[in-house]
Amino acid sequence: MNKSLNQYRQRGDISLMFVICLPFILTMIAVSILLAMYLLTVTRAGQASDAASLACGYSQRADQDLLVGILDYYRPGFVVHDGEALVSIDGKNRCSIEATYRFNPTMMALLPESARTHVSLSSDTGATSHLVINSTPLPMDLALVLDISSSMSAQLPQLKLIINGALEEIRQQDPNEVGGVRFSLVPFETGVGVLNAPWMPKSAAKVTCVDGLSYGQHSVDYARTVDDLAEPAANLNIKSVFASQWLDACSMDATILPLTQDLNLVKQRVDALVTSGTTSSYQGLIWGVRTLLPQWQEEWQIPPVESPALIQRLVLFTDGADQGFHLDDLIEQGLCRVIQDKHHIEMSFIGFGVSDRRLQQFRECAGDKGKVYDAQNTQELEAFFREALQTDTKASLVLREELGA
Repeated sequence: MNKSLNQYRQRGDISLMFVICLPFILTMIAVSILLAMYLLTVTRAGQASDAASLACGYSQRADQDLLVGILDYYRPGFVVHDGEALVSIDGKNRCSIEATYRFNPTMMALLPESARTHVSLSSDTGATSHLVINSTPLPMDLALVLDISSSMSAQLPQLKLIINGALEEIRQQDPNEVGGVRFSLVPFETGVGVLNAPWMPKSAAKVTCVDGLSYGQHSVDYARTVDDLAEPAANLNIKSVFASQWLDACSMDATILPLTQDLNLVKQRVDALVTSGTTSSYQGLIWGVRTLLPQWQEEWQIPPVESPALIQRLVLFTDGADQGFHLDDLIEQGLCRVIQDKHHIEMSFIGFGVSDRRLQQFRECAGDKGKVYDAQNTQELEAFFREALQTDTKASLVLREELGA
């Protein structure tokens, strides 16, 4: 009997302690819930402010209705707006966002008087944001294949100004360095010349005219020329001859400039161009492509860029037609398809006052992937060069934000 009485007393003590502790337990649970609600309100208010700042910065317009809509989207179901939501944009296109959430939980009435110190909980957030568009130049190899035949003598000074102006615009994209953009320069007339080419020892200190065509026993082998496009110099039987004023084979002054990031050097070589000879754009096309091919970059002792984002583009300019039908035969043998589909080189052709037949020849080579420009005056020529030399960029949006107290 005493044992049973003790058990009843113990149960009574536990029940009494539970009753005494119950208000404190409920208070702790309520405070925990309120704290969680407060933290959620703060988080959602910050998310709403960030979203509103991004929208304002992107559109560069202070849209009050849009801000209210964003606040409603992020607002938890247990809170209401507190005061006005303000959005403004200053003269520097920086957006300022101020918004407040507030809630008054009904469970507050259930708490003891000692726990009602803060009856109202609110989350205030202010943000000043400026949307910045960062443009990073993509790695690019760009071959400039330029007609310097005698017919260009009157236009060459203007052409130099146009090209150097386009190069300067590229430099202004990044004053310190031109991202990953490299240029090669391939001047052509009757032929193409090289000087101090590592892959042709005889060109050391002496301009050497090099023939890009491959030959059979008695004549040009156009199919083999296409197949040999990416072959290293050691595997080719390149016909060559020293440049001479008595021999119309290539320019004695203008030679291939292999890929370089030095825009000053490119501009110097452009400024030094002089005219002579006739027009053989097929030679310029072959050697222009070879300045872009990784195998031939190694021939020039230039490390190729290994990047899946690399863009390679060839821009060929001429004011006349070739002598003979070499380019037609090379196109028929698939030269242009190989350049685009196998070697993934983009091609653009700029004709300056050329015939319809020449333009059609370019269109056949360019196909659906390339571009052909028909310039009839220097204004059009300048516009076409700027477009053809336009570097590609990767744009990213950056929201610079300062949170208020």
